[in-house]
Amino acid sequence: MGTLTLSASAHLWEQFLVGALDGEQTAVPEVPPILSRWQRSRALGAPCTGLPHEGPSVGGAALVERRARLEPVWHEVRDILDVLAAAPLPSGRVALLADREGVILATRSSGGSFGGHADDVRLVAGACWDEGSRGTNAIGTALAESSSVAVVGPAHYAQRHHGLVCYAAPVRDAFGELVGVLDVTGPASGADPLVLVAVASIAHSAEARLREVAWARVASAVRGGLEARLSREDGPVLLIEAPGRVRRLNGAARTVMRLSPGSHGELSSGRVLGLSWAALKDAALRGHSLEARQPSTGARWRVQVEAVGEGDVALAVLVRLEPWLTRAVAKRLPVAEEVGPEGGAWEVLKGSDAQHRAMLKEAARFAPTMLPVLLLSETGTGKELLARAVHAASSVASGPFVAVNCGALSPTLLESELFGHSAGAFTGARAGGAEGKLAAADGGTLFLDELAEMPAALQVLLLRVLEDGGYSRVGESHVRHSRFRLIGATCRDLDAAVRAGTFRSDLYYRLQGVMLRLPPLRERDDLAMLAQDLLGQLALDGGHPASTLSPAALARLKSHGWPGNVRELKTVLRLALVRAGGARVVDVAALPPELGLGPVSLAREPVMARGETASPKGLRELEAQAVREALERSGGNMARAARRLGVARSTLYRMVERLGLVLPPRA
Repeated sequence: MGTLTLSASAHLWEQFLVGALDGEQTAVPEVPPILSRWQRSRALGAPCTGLPHEGPSVGGAALVERRARLEPVWHEVRDILDVLAAAPLPSGRVALLADREGVILATRSSGGSFGGHADDVRLVAGACWDEGSRGTNAIGTALAESSSVAVVGPAHYAQRHHGLVCYAAPVRDAFGELVGVLDVTGPASGADPLVLVAVASIAHSAEARLREVAWARVASAVRGGLEARLSREDGPVLLIEAPGRVRRLNGAARTVMRLSPGSHGELSSGRVLGLSWAALKDAALRGHSLEARQPSTGARWRVQVEAVGEGDVALAVLVRLEPWLTRAVAKRLPVAEEVGPEGGAWEVLKGSDAQHRAMLKEAARFAPTMLPVLLLSETGTGKELLARAVHAASSVASGPFVAVNCGALSPTLLESELFGHSAGAFTGARAGGAEGKLAAADGGTLFLDELAEMPAALQVLLLRVLEDGGYSRVGESHVRHSRFRLIGATCRDLDAAVRAGTFRSDLYYRLQGVMLRLPPLRERDDLAMLAQDLLGQLALDGGHPASTLSPAALARLKSHGWPGNVRELKTVLRLALVRAGGARVVDVAALPPELGLGPVSLAREPVMARGETASPKGLRELEAQAVREALERSGGNMARAARRLGVARSTLYRMVERLGLVLPPRA
């Protein structure tokens, strides 16, 4: 489709008429582009000197009927024709709309002397300007080649039109069918290539508007169903509309096609599948499957196509890609290995540890899908950073990222925070009500931290949302809908919680899409590198001079158990930078005195492998012991004890309450 400008000299036209160019295609390496168009016009029997009479014309009821068929297009372009006709030339221009047979339906003139000439050459309503009637001209050639075209002066096949310059662009309806042509014609002396750009742009805008109007006619339930299917499909799926434009595609399709985020607005079915809109539409209406081959990579798929539209016409097609090769062969393809956690949001998850890198690679592989993600990791390992990285690499990256800490709120407040509430739903409710986090996450990612702390009643409500997107605000019965990608996180053993009856098994199985475990710091072999990197970043953020850790300081760091993981390491390094007083080398003296000497053995209700047994009572006792030790060493200072444990102070208060501990008097 593109644009084309055809020009020629009067001498070249005369040579063609006398047959001097009939052998040019074999004798001359570079054949003038106009030559094949003139030859086509001659084959159609068009008169080369112009019509001695008015030529084919349509009038009366037939013209009214043609105008009625093109009413939707006329509605979109009629106000623009006056703008197109306007020109800073004394002679003026004429803008017009013709149908798919080249019959002019309506014209607009800017006035000037060209208006009379336009009538003489029959640029008037009812006149036919297809190539069979008038030879090469912008209207007829745009129809013949389905492309925007400019025909300048003697490039016109008919001598009578050598004084014209014409610019035309085809207009297609919402189903991809060519229905008309938008044209601007003026004197050849006023030729301006920017006019072709303007005409083509307006034609494309009209097409886009026709598509939007057609989509608006499709029932909202159908549109919602399409969006839901795109978001829920694990395999590659594309929604392609006329005339082959990729309207939507899910993350799996973007991954297998190796497309960058945000690029679908520039994609066509021909570019990504090597298939035309006509082929896809025909297969959808006939119920046939196709073979597709991506031109840029050579990748092959079997294509299943489903029509979306009204009756027996397709407004768009839903395209599913299936592997062309067998599963055994497909597993050997290196596509998955090429998806790596490099750059962007992944950069904050520093580390060279093999276990850590393998986890990031797995996260990057599943990030483009809409599968739920469950992060099973100890506190302080960077679960929210990982959740944000997955969101940034997902198909909903342009949507919101909404985080909720399920353990930081009481059950009543958590329900209101998640689902929202109506006005007057409870004492203290906002006067206008509140939308809630589910509404805020619509079209994006919802991150539920400390998921295991969610009360059983809310687990039931969340399960319903995950099933069909439906929920109601607190205090109202109206059902609302939200579509989002869920990422949950917990430091608890959910298998044990399910066995103990504190976490619903059906919700647990619903969340088991992708399970990722960030290794605790004590299991990583890149502590030295990580500490040096963090020290440099913290120094930069805090305005401290650039520093490095001494070998002795690194040895002390390695001897510590790091119950608070990376969060605790950051706290220790911040304190060390202050104690070092600007020294270029941070030594052992700048580290907390107790670090590595008596490591706090915080009972991690940790993430254990399935099948691994542990006594809930024993874990509770170990956790209580760790909390008591931290409080005793901190002299009853909750903030200091929380730092030692690597948890938030609010979390420590909840731990004390849950474990039934008595706070010691503060020293």
